[in-house]
Amino acid sequence: MYKMVIVDLDGTLLNDKKQVSKRNAEVINKIHQEKGVQFVIATGRNINDISQVIEAIGDTINQYVIASNGAIIKDNVKDTYVLKKYFDKTEVLSIIDAYREQNLRGLVHTYEGQLTEENAKVEIGTKVGFVQDLKKYYVENEVSTTSMLTLHGEEKDLREMEKRMEVQFQELASTGICDISVQKENEIYESKYIDIMKKDSTKANAIKILADYLQIDKEEIIVMGDGVNDMSMFEVVGYKVAMGNANEELKSKADYITTNNNQDGVAEALEKIFYEGEKKE
Repeated sequence: MYKMVIVDLDGTLLNDKKQVSKRNAEVINKIHQEKGVQFVIATGRNINDISQVIEAIGDTINQYVIASNGAIIKDNVKDTYVLKKYFDKTEVLSIIDAYREQNLRGLVHTYEGQLTEENAKVEIGTKVGFVQDLKKYYVENEVSTTSMLTLHGEEKDLREMEKRMEVQFQELASTGICDISVQKENEIYESKYIDIMKKDSTKANAIKILADYLQIDKEEIIVMGDGVNDMSMFEVVGYKVAMGNANEELKSKADYITTNNNQDGVAEALEKIFYEGEKKE
């Protein structure tokens, strides 16, 4: 029987309004209580940018958290970090120079929240600070630990940035080009982006570390995701669920494709795995 479910947030557990549905929350809590299954968030978001998820579901999903695409693993039970990988200041300043030259817009993820420039049109989380000049601000102020940068822009410019990273930033890694879709009132906001982290900061590596930490066999783990940055997770676990709205390559690697993130896809898959299987036995 599966002992752990690792679930992505944006495009997976969250709908396009960035909300956790009532059904998703109820099913997660039910399975945790009845089956003793551990639920873990694995997100590209900052560790402090998941408060609305905790409010919707509760501590069931807040005991262990994988954040910043695997750069951070936190044990909230013991209030300690299992893994922390941060940029140094020189790296951040160099990346800002590079992404500006590639006509991209940047978002810096710090411990307190996110920083971006006032004229940058990027999809942001709940804790964001706007500054006039990000590089100048970073030089002149004591900025807390930085775990990740998100770069938004046109696909061709993002690809050029990825090529540049292979030469100029060999100690760093990117997720590959991802898509984000957000519904705001009656409008749909869509953007392409890449996340940049320290090398080996992947969700897959974080799963391996957390599994060892909790002494859980990786074959006893289910992952649920939708995007390119979830691809690595599919390579290291026992069962893979792709959302109906997922990247097509991710779907091709899935054991099960559920409904989309606006149709309670997480709950639909969990009920099938944990309850329908029992009925057939």
